[in-house]
Amino acid sequence: MNYDLLNNMIDYIEKNLTEHIKYKDLARIVGVSEYSLQRIFMFITGVSLSEYIRKRRLSKSFEELKTSNIKIIDLALKYQYESAISFSRAFKKLFGITPSECKKSTKSFKLFPIIKFNNNENYDELDYEIKNLNEITVYGKKTVSKTYDDSLYNIRKLYNEIKENGLYKKFNQTLQYGVSFYKKNKFTYLVGCEKEYSNTEKIIISKGKYAIFNVGSRKQKDIVKTDKCIYSRWLPSTNYNIIKEIHIELYTKNNCYIYIPIIEGKQN
Repeated sequence: MNYDLLNNMIDYIEKNLTEHIKYKDLARIVGVSEYSLQRIFMFITGVSLSEYIRKRRLSKSFEELKTSNIKIIDLALKYQYESAISFSRAFKKLFGITPSECKKSTKSFKLFPIIKFNNNENYDELDYEIKNLNEITVYGKKTVSKTYDDSLYNIRKLYNEIKENGLYKKFNQTLQYGVSFYKKNKFTYLVGCEKEYSNTEKIIISKGKYAIFNVGSRKQKDIVKTDKCIYSRWLPSTNYNIIKEIHIELYTKNNCYIYIPIIEGKQN
């Protein structure tokens, strides 16, 4: 995976905004899994892949409203919306004006531009090691989401729930895990520990080779910064590739470690 491949993916998206875009096709262009691609894109750009595609479609539809006599319902269907109502709602949310008002208005509006990737960003050094780990059993509470965007909201909601019912404190008495994985087109996140408590579910972290990154703190901003560096800088610059759609965070009293399952050799 490198920045040229990401830019190839952006070009593909731009050429297919009026078509149904499959994430598996985008992942194939970049040479990573669908799950890894969505994390990479989010950490580099600050917006999710689905949000980027949605905003580019709305931006193109804005241009057409200004330069053609196309009907709003036809424009909605062209850019993959099920109805004029859903299209108008999304359009107004982004631009602050309805499609009908846009056709009549002579005012200019800022559109969402095409993203282009480059290697010019600077990041701190990463502190990591490669280890072979045995199988680990984790017990906890989980949330399952249909989209990556939904998972971000549901994870925050899950943490609020376990803080209210006392499980968060129990999990932190030993070592707390936060485990994200993508399976059967669903995003699952489990927070827990190796000790079993009542009303918790079990998952097994497979044995294998892992890259283990030392965040240096438990602060969310530092975890996000390290994650961004892993996916946007470390992965393109090493000979390792992520082999499973799983992401593990291990919390000690004052620190966090990120575990990534890896294999040598790039994915085709």
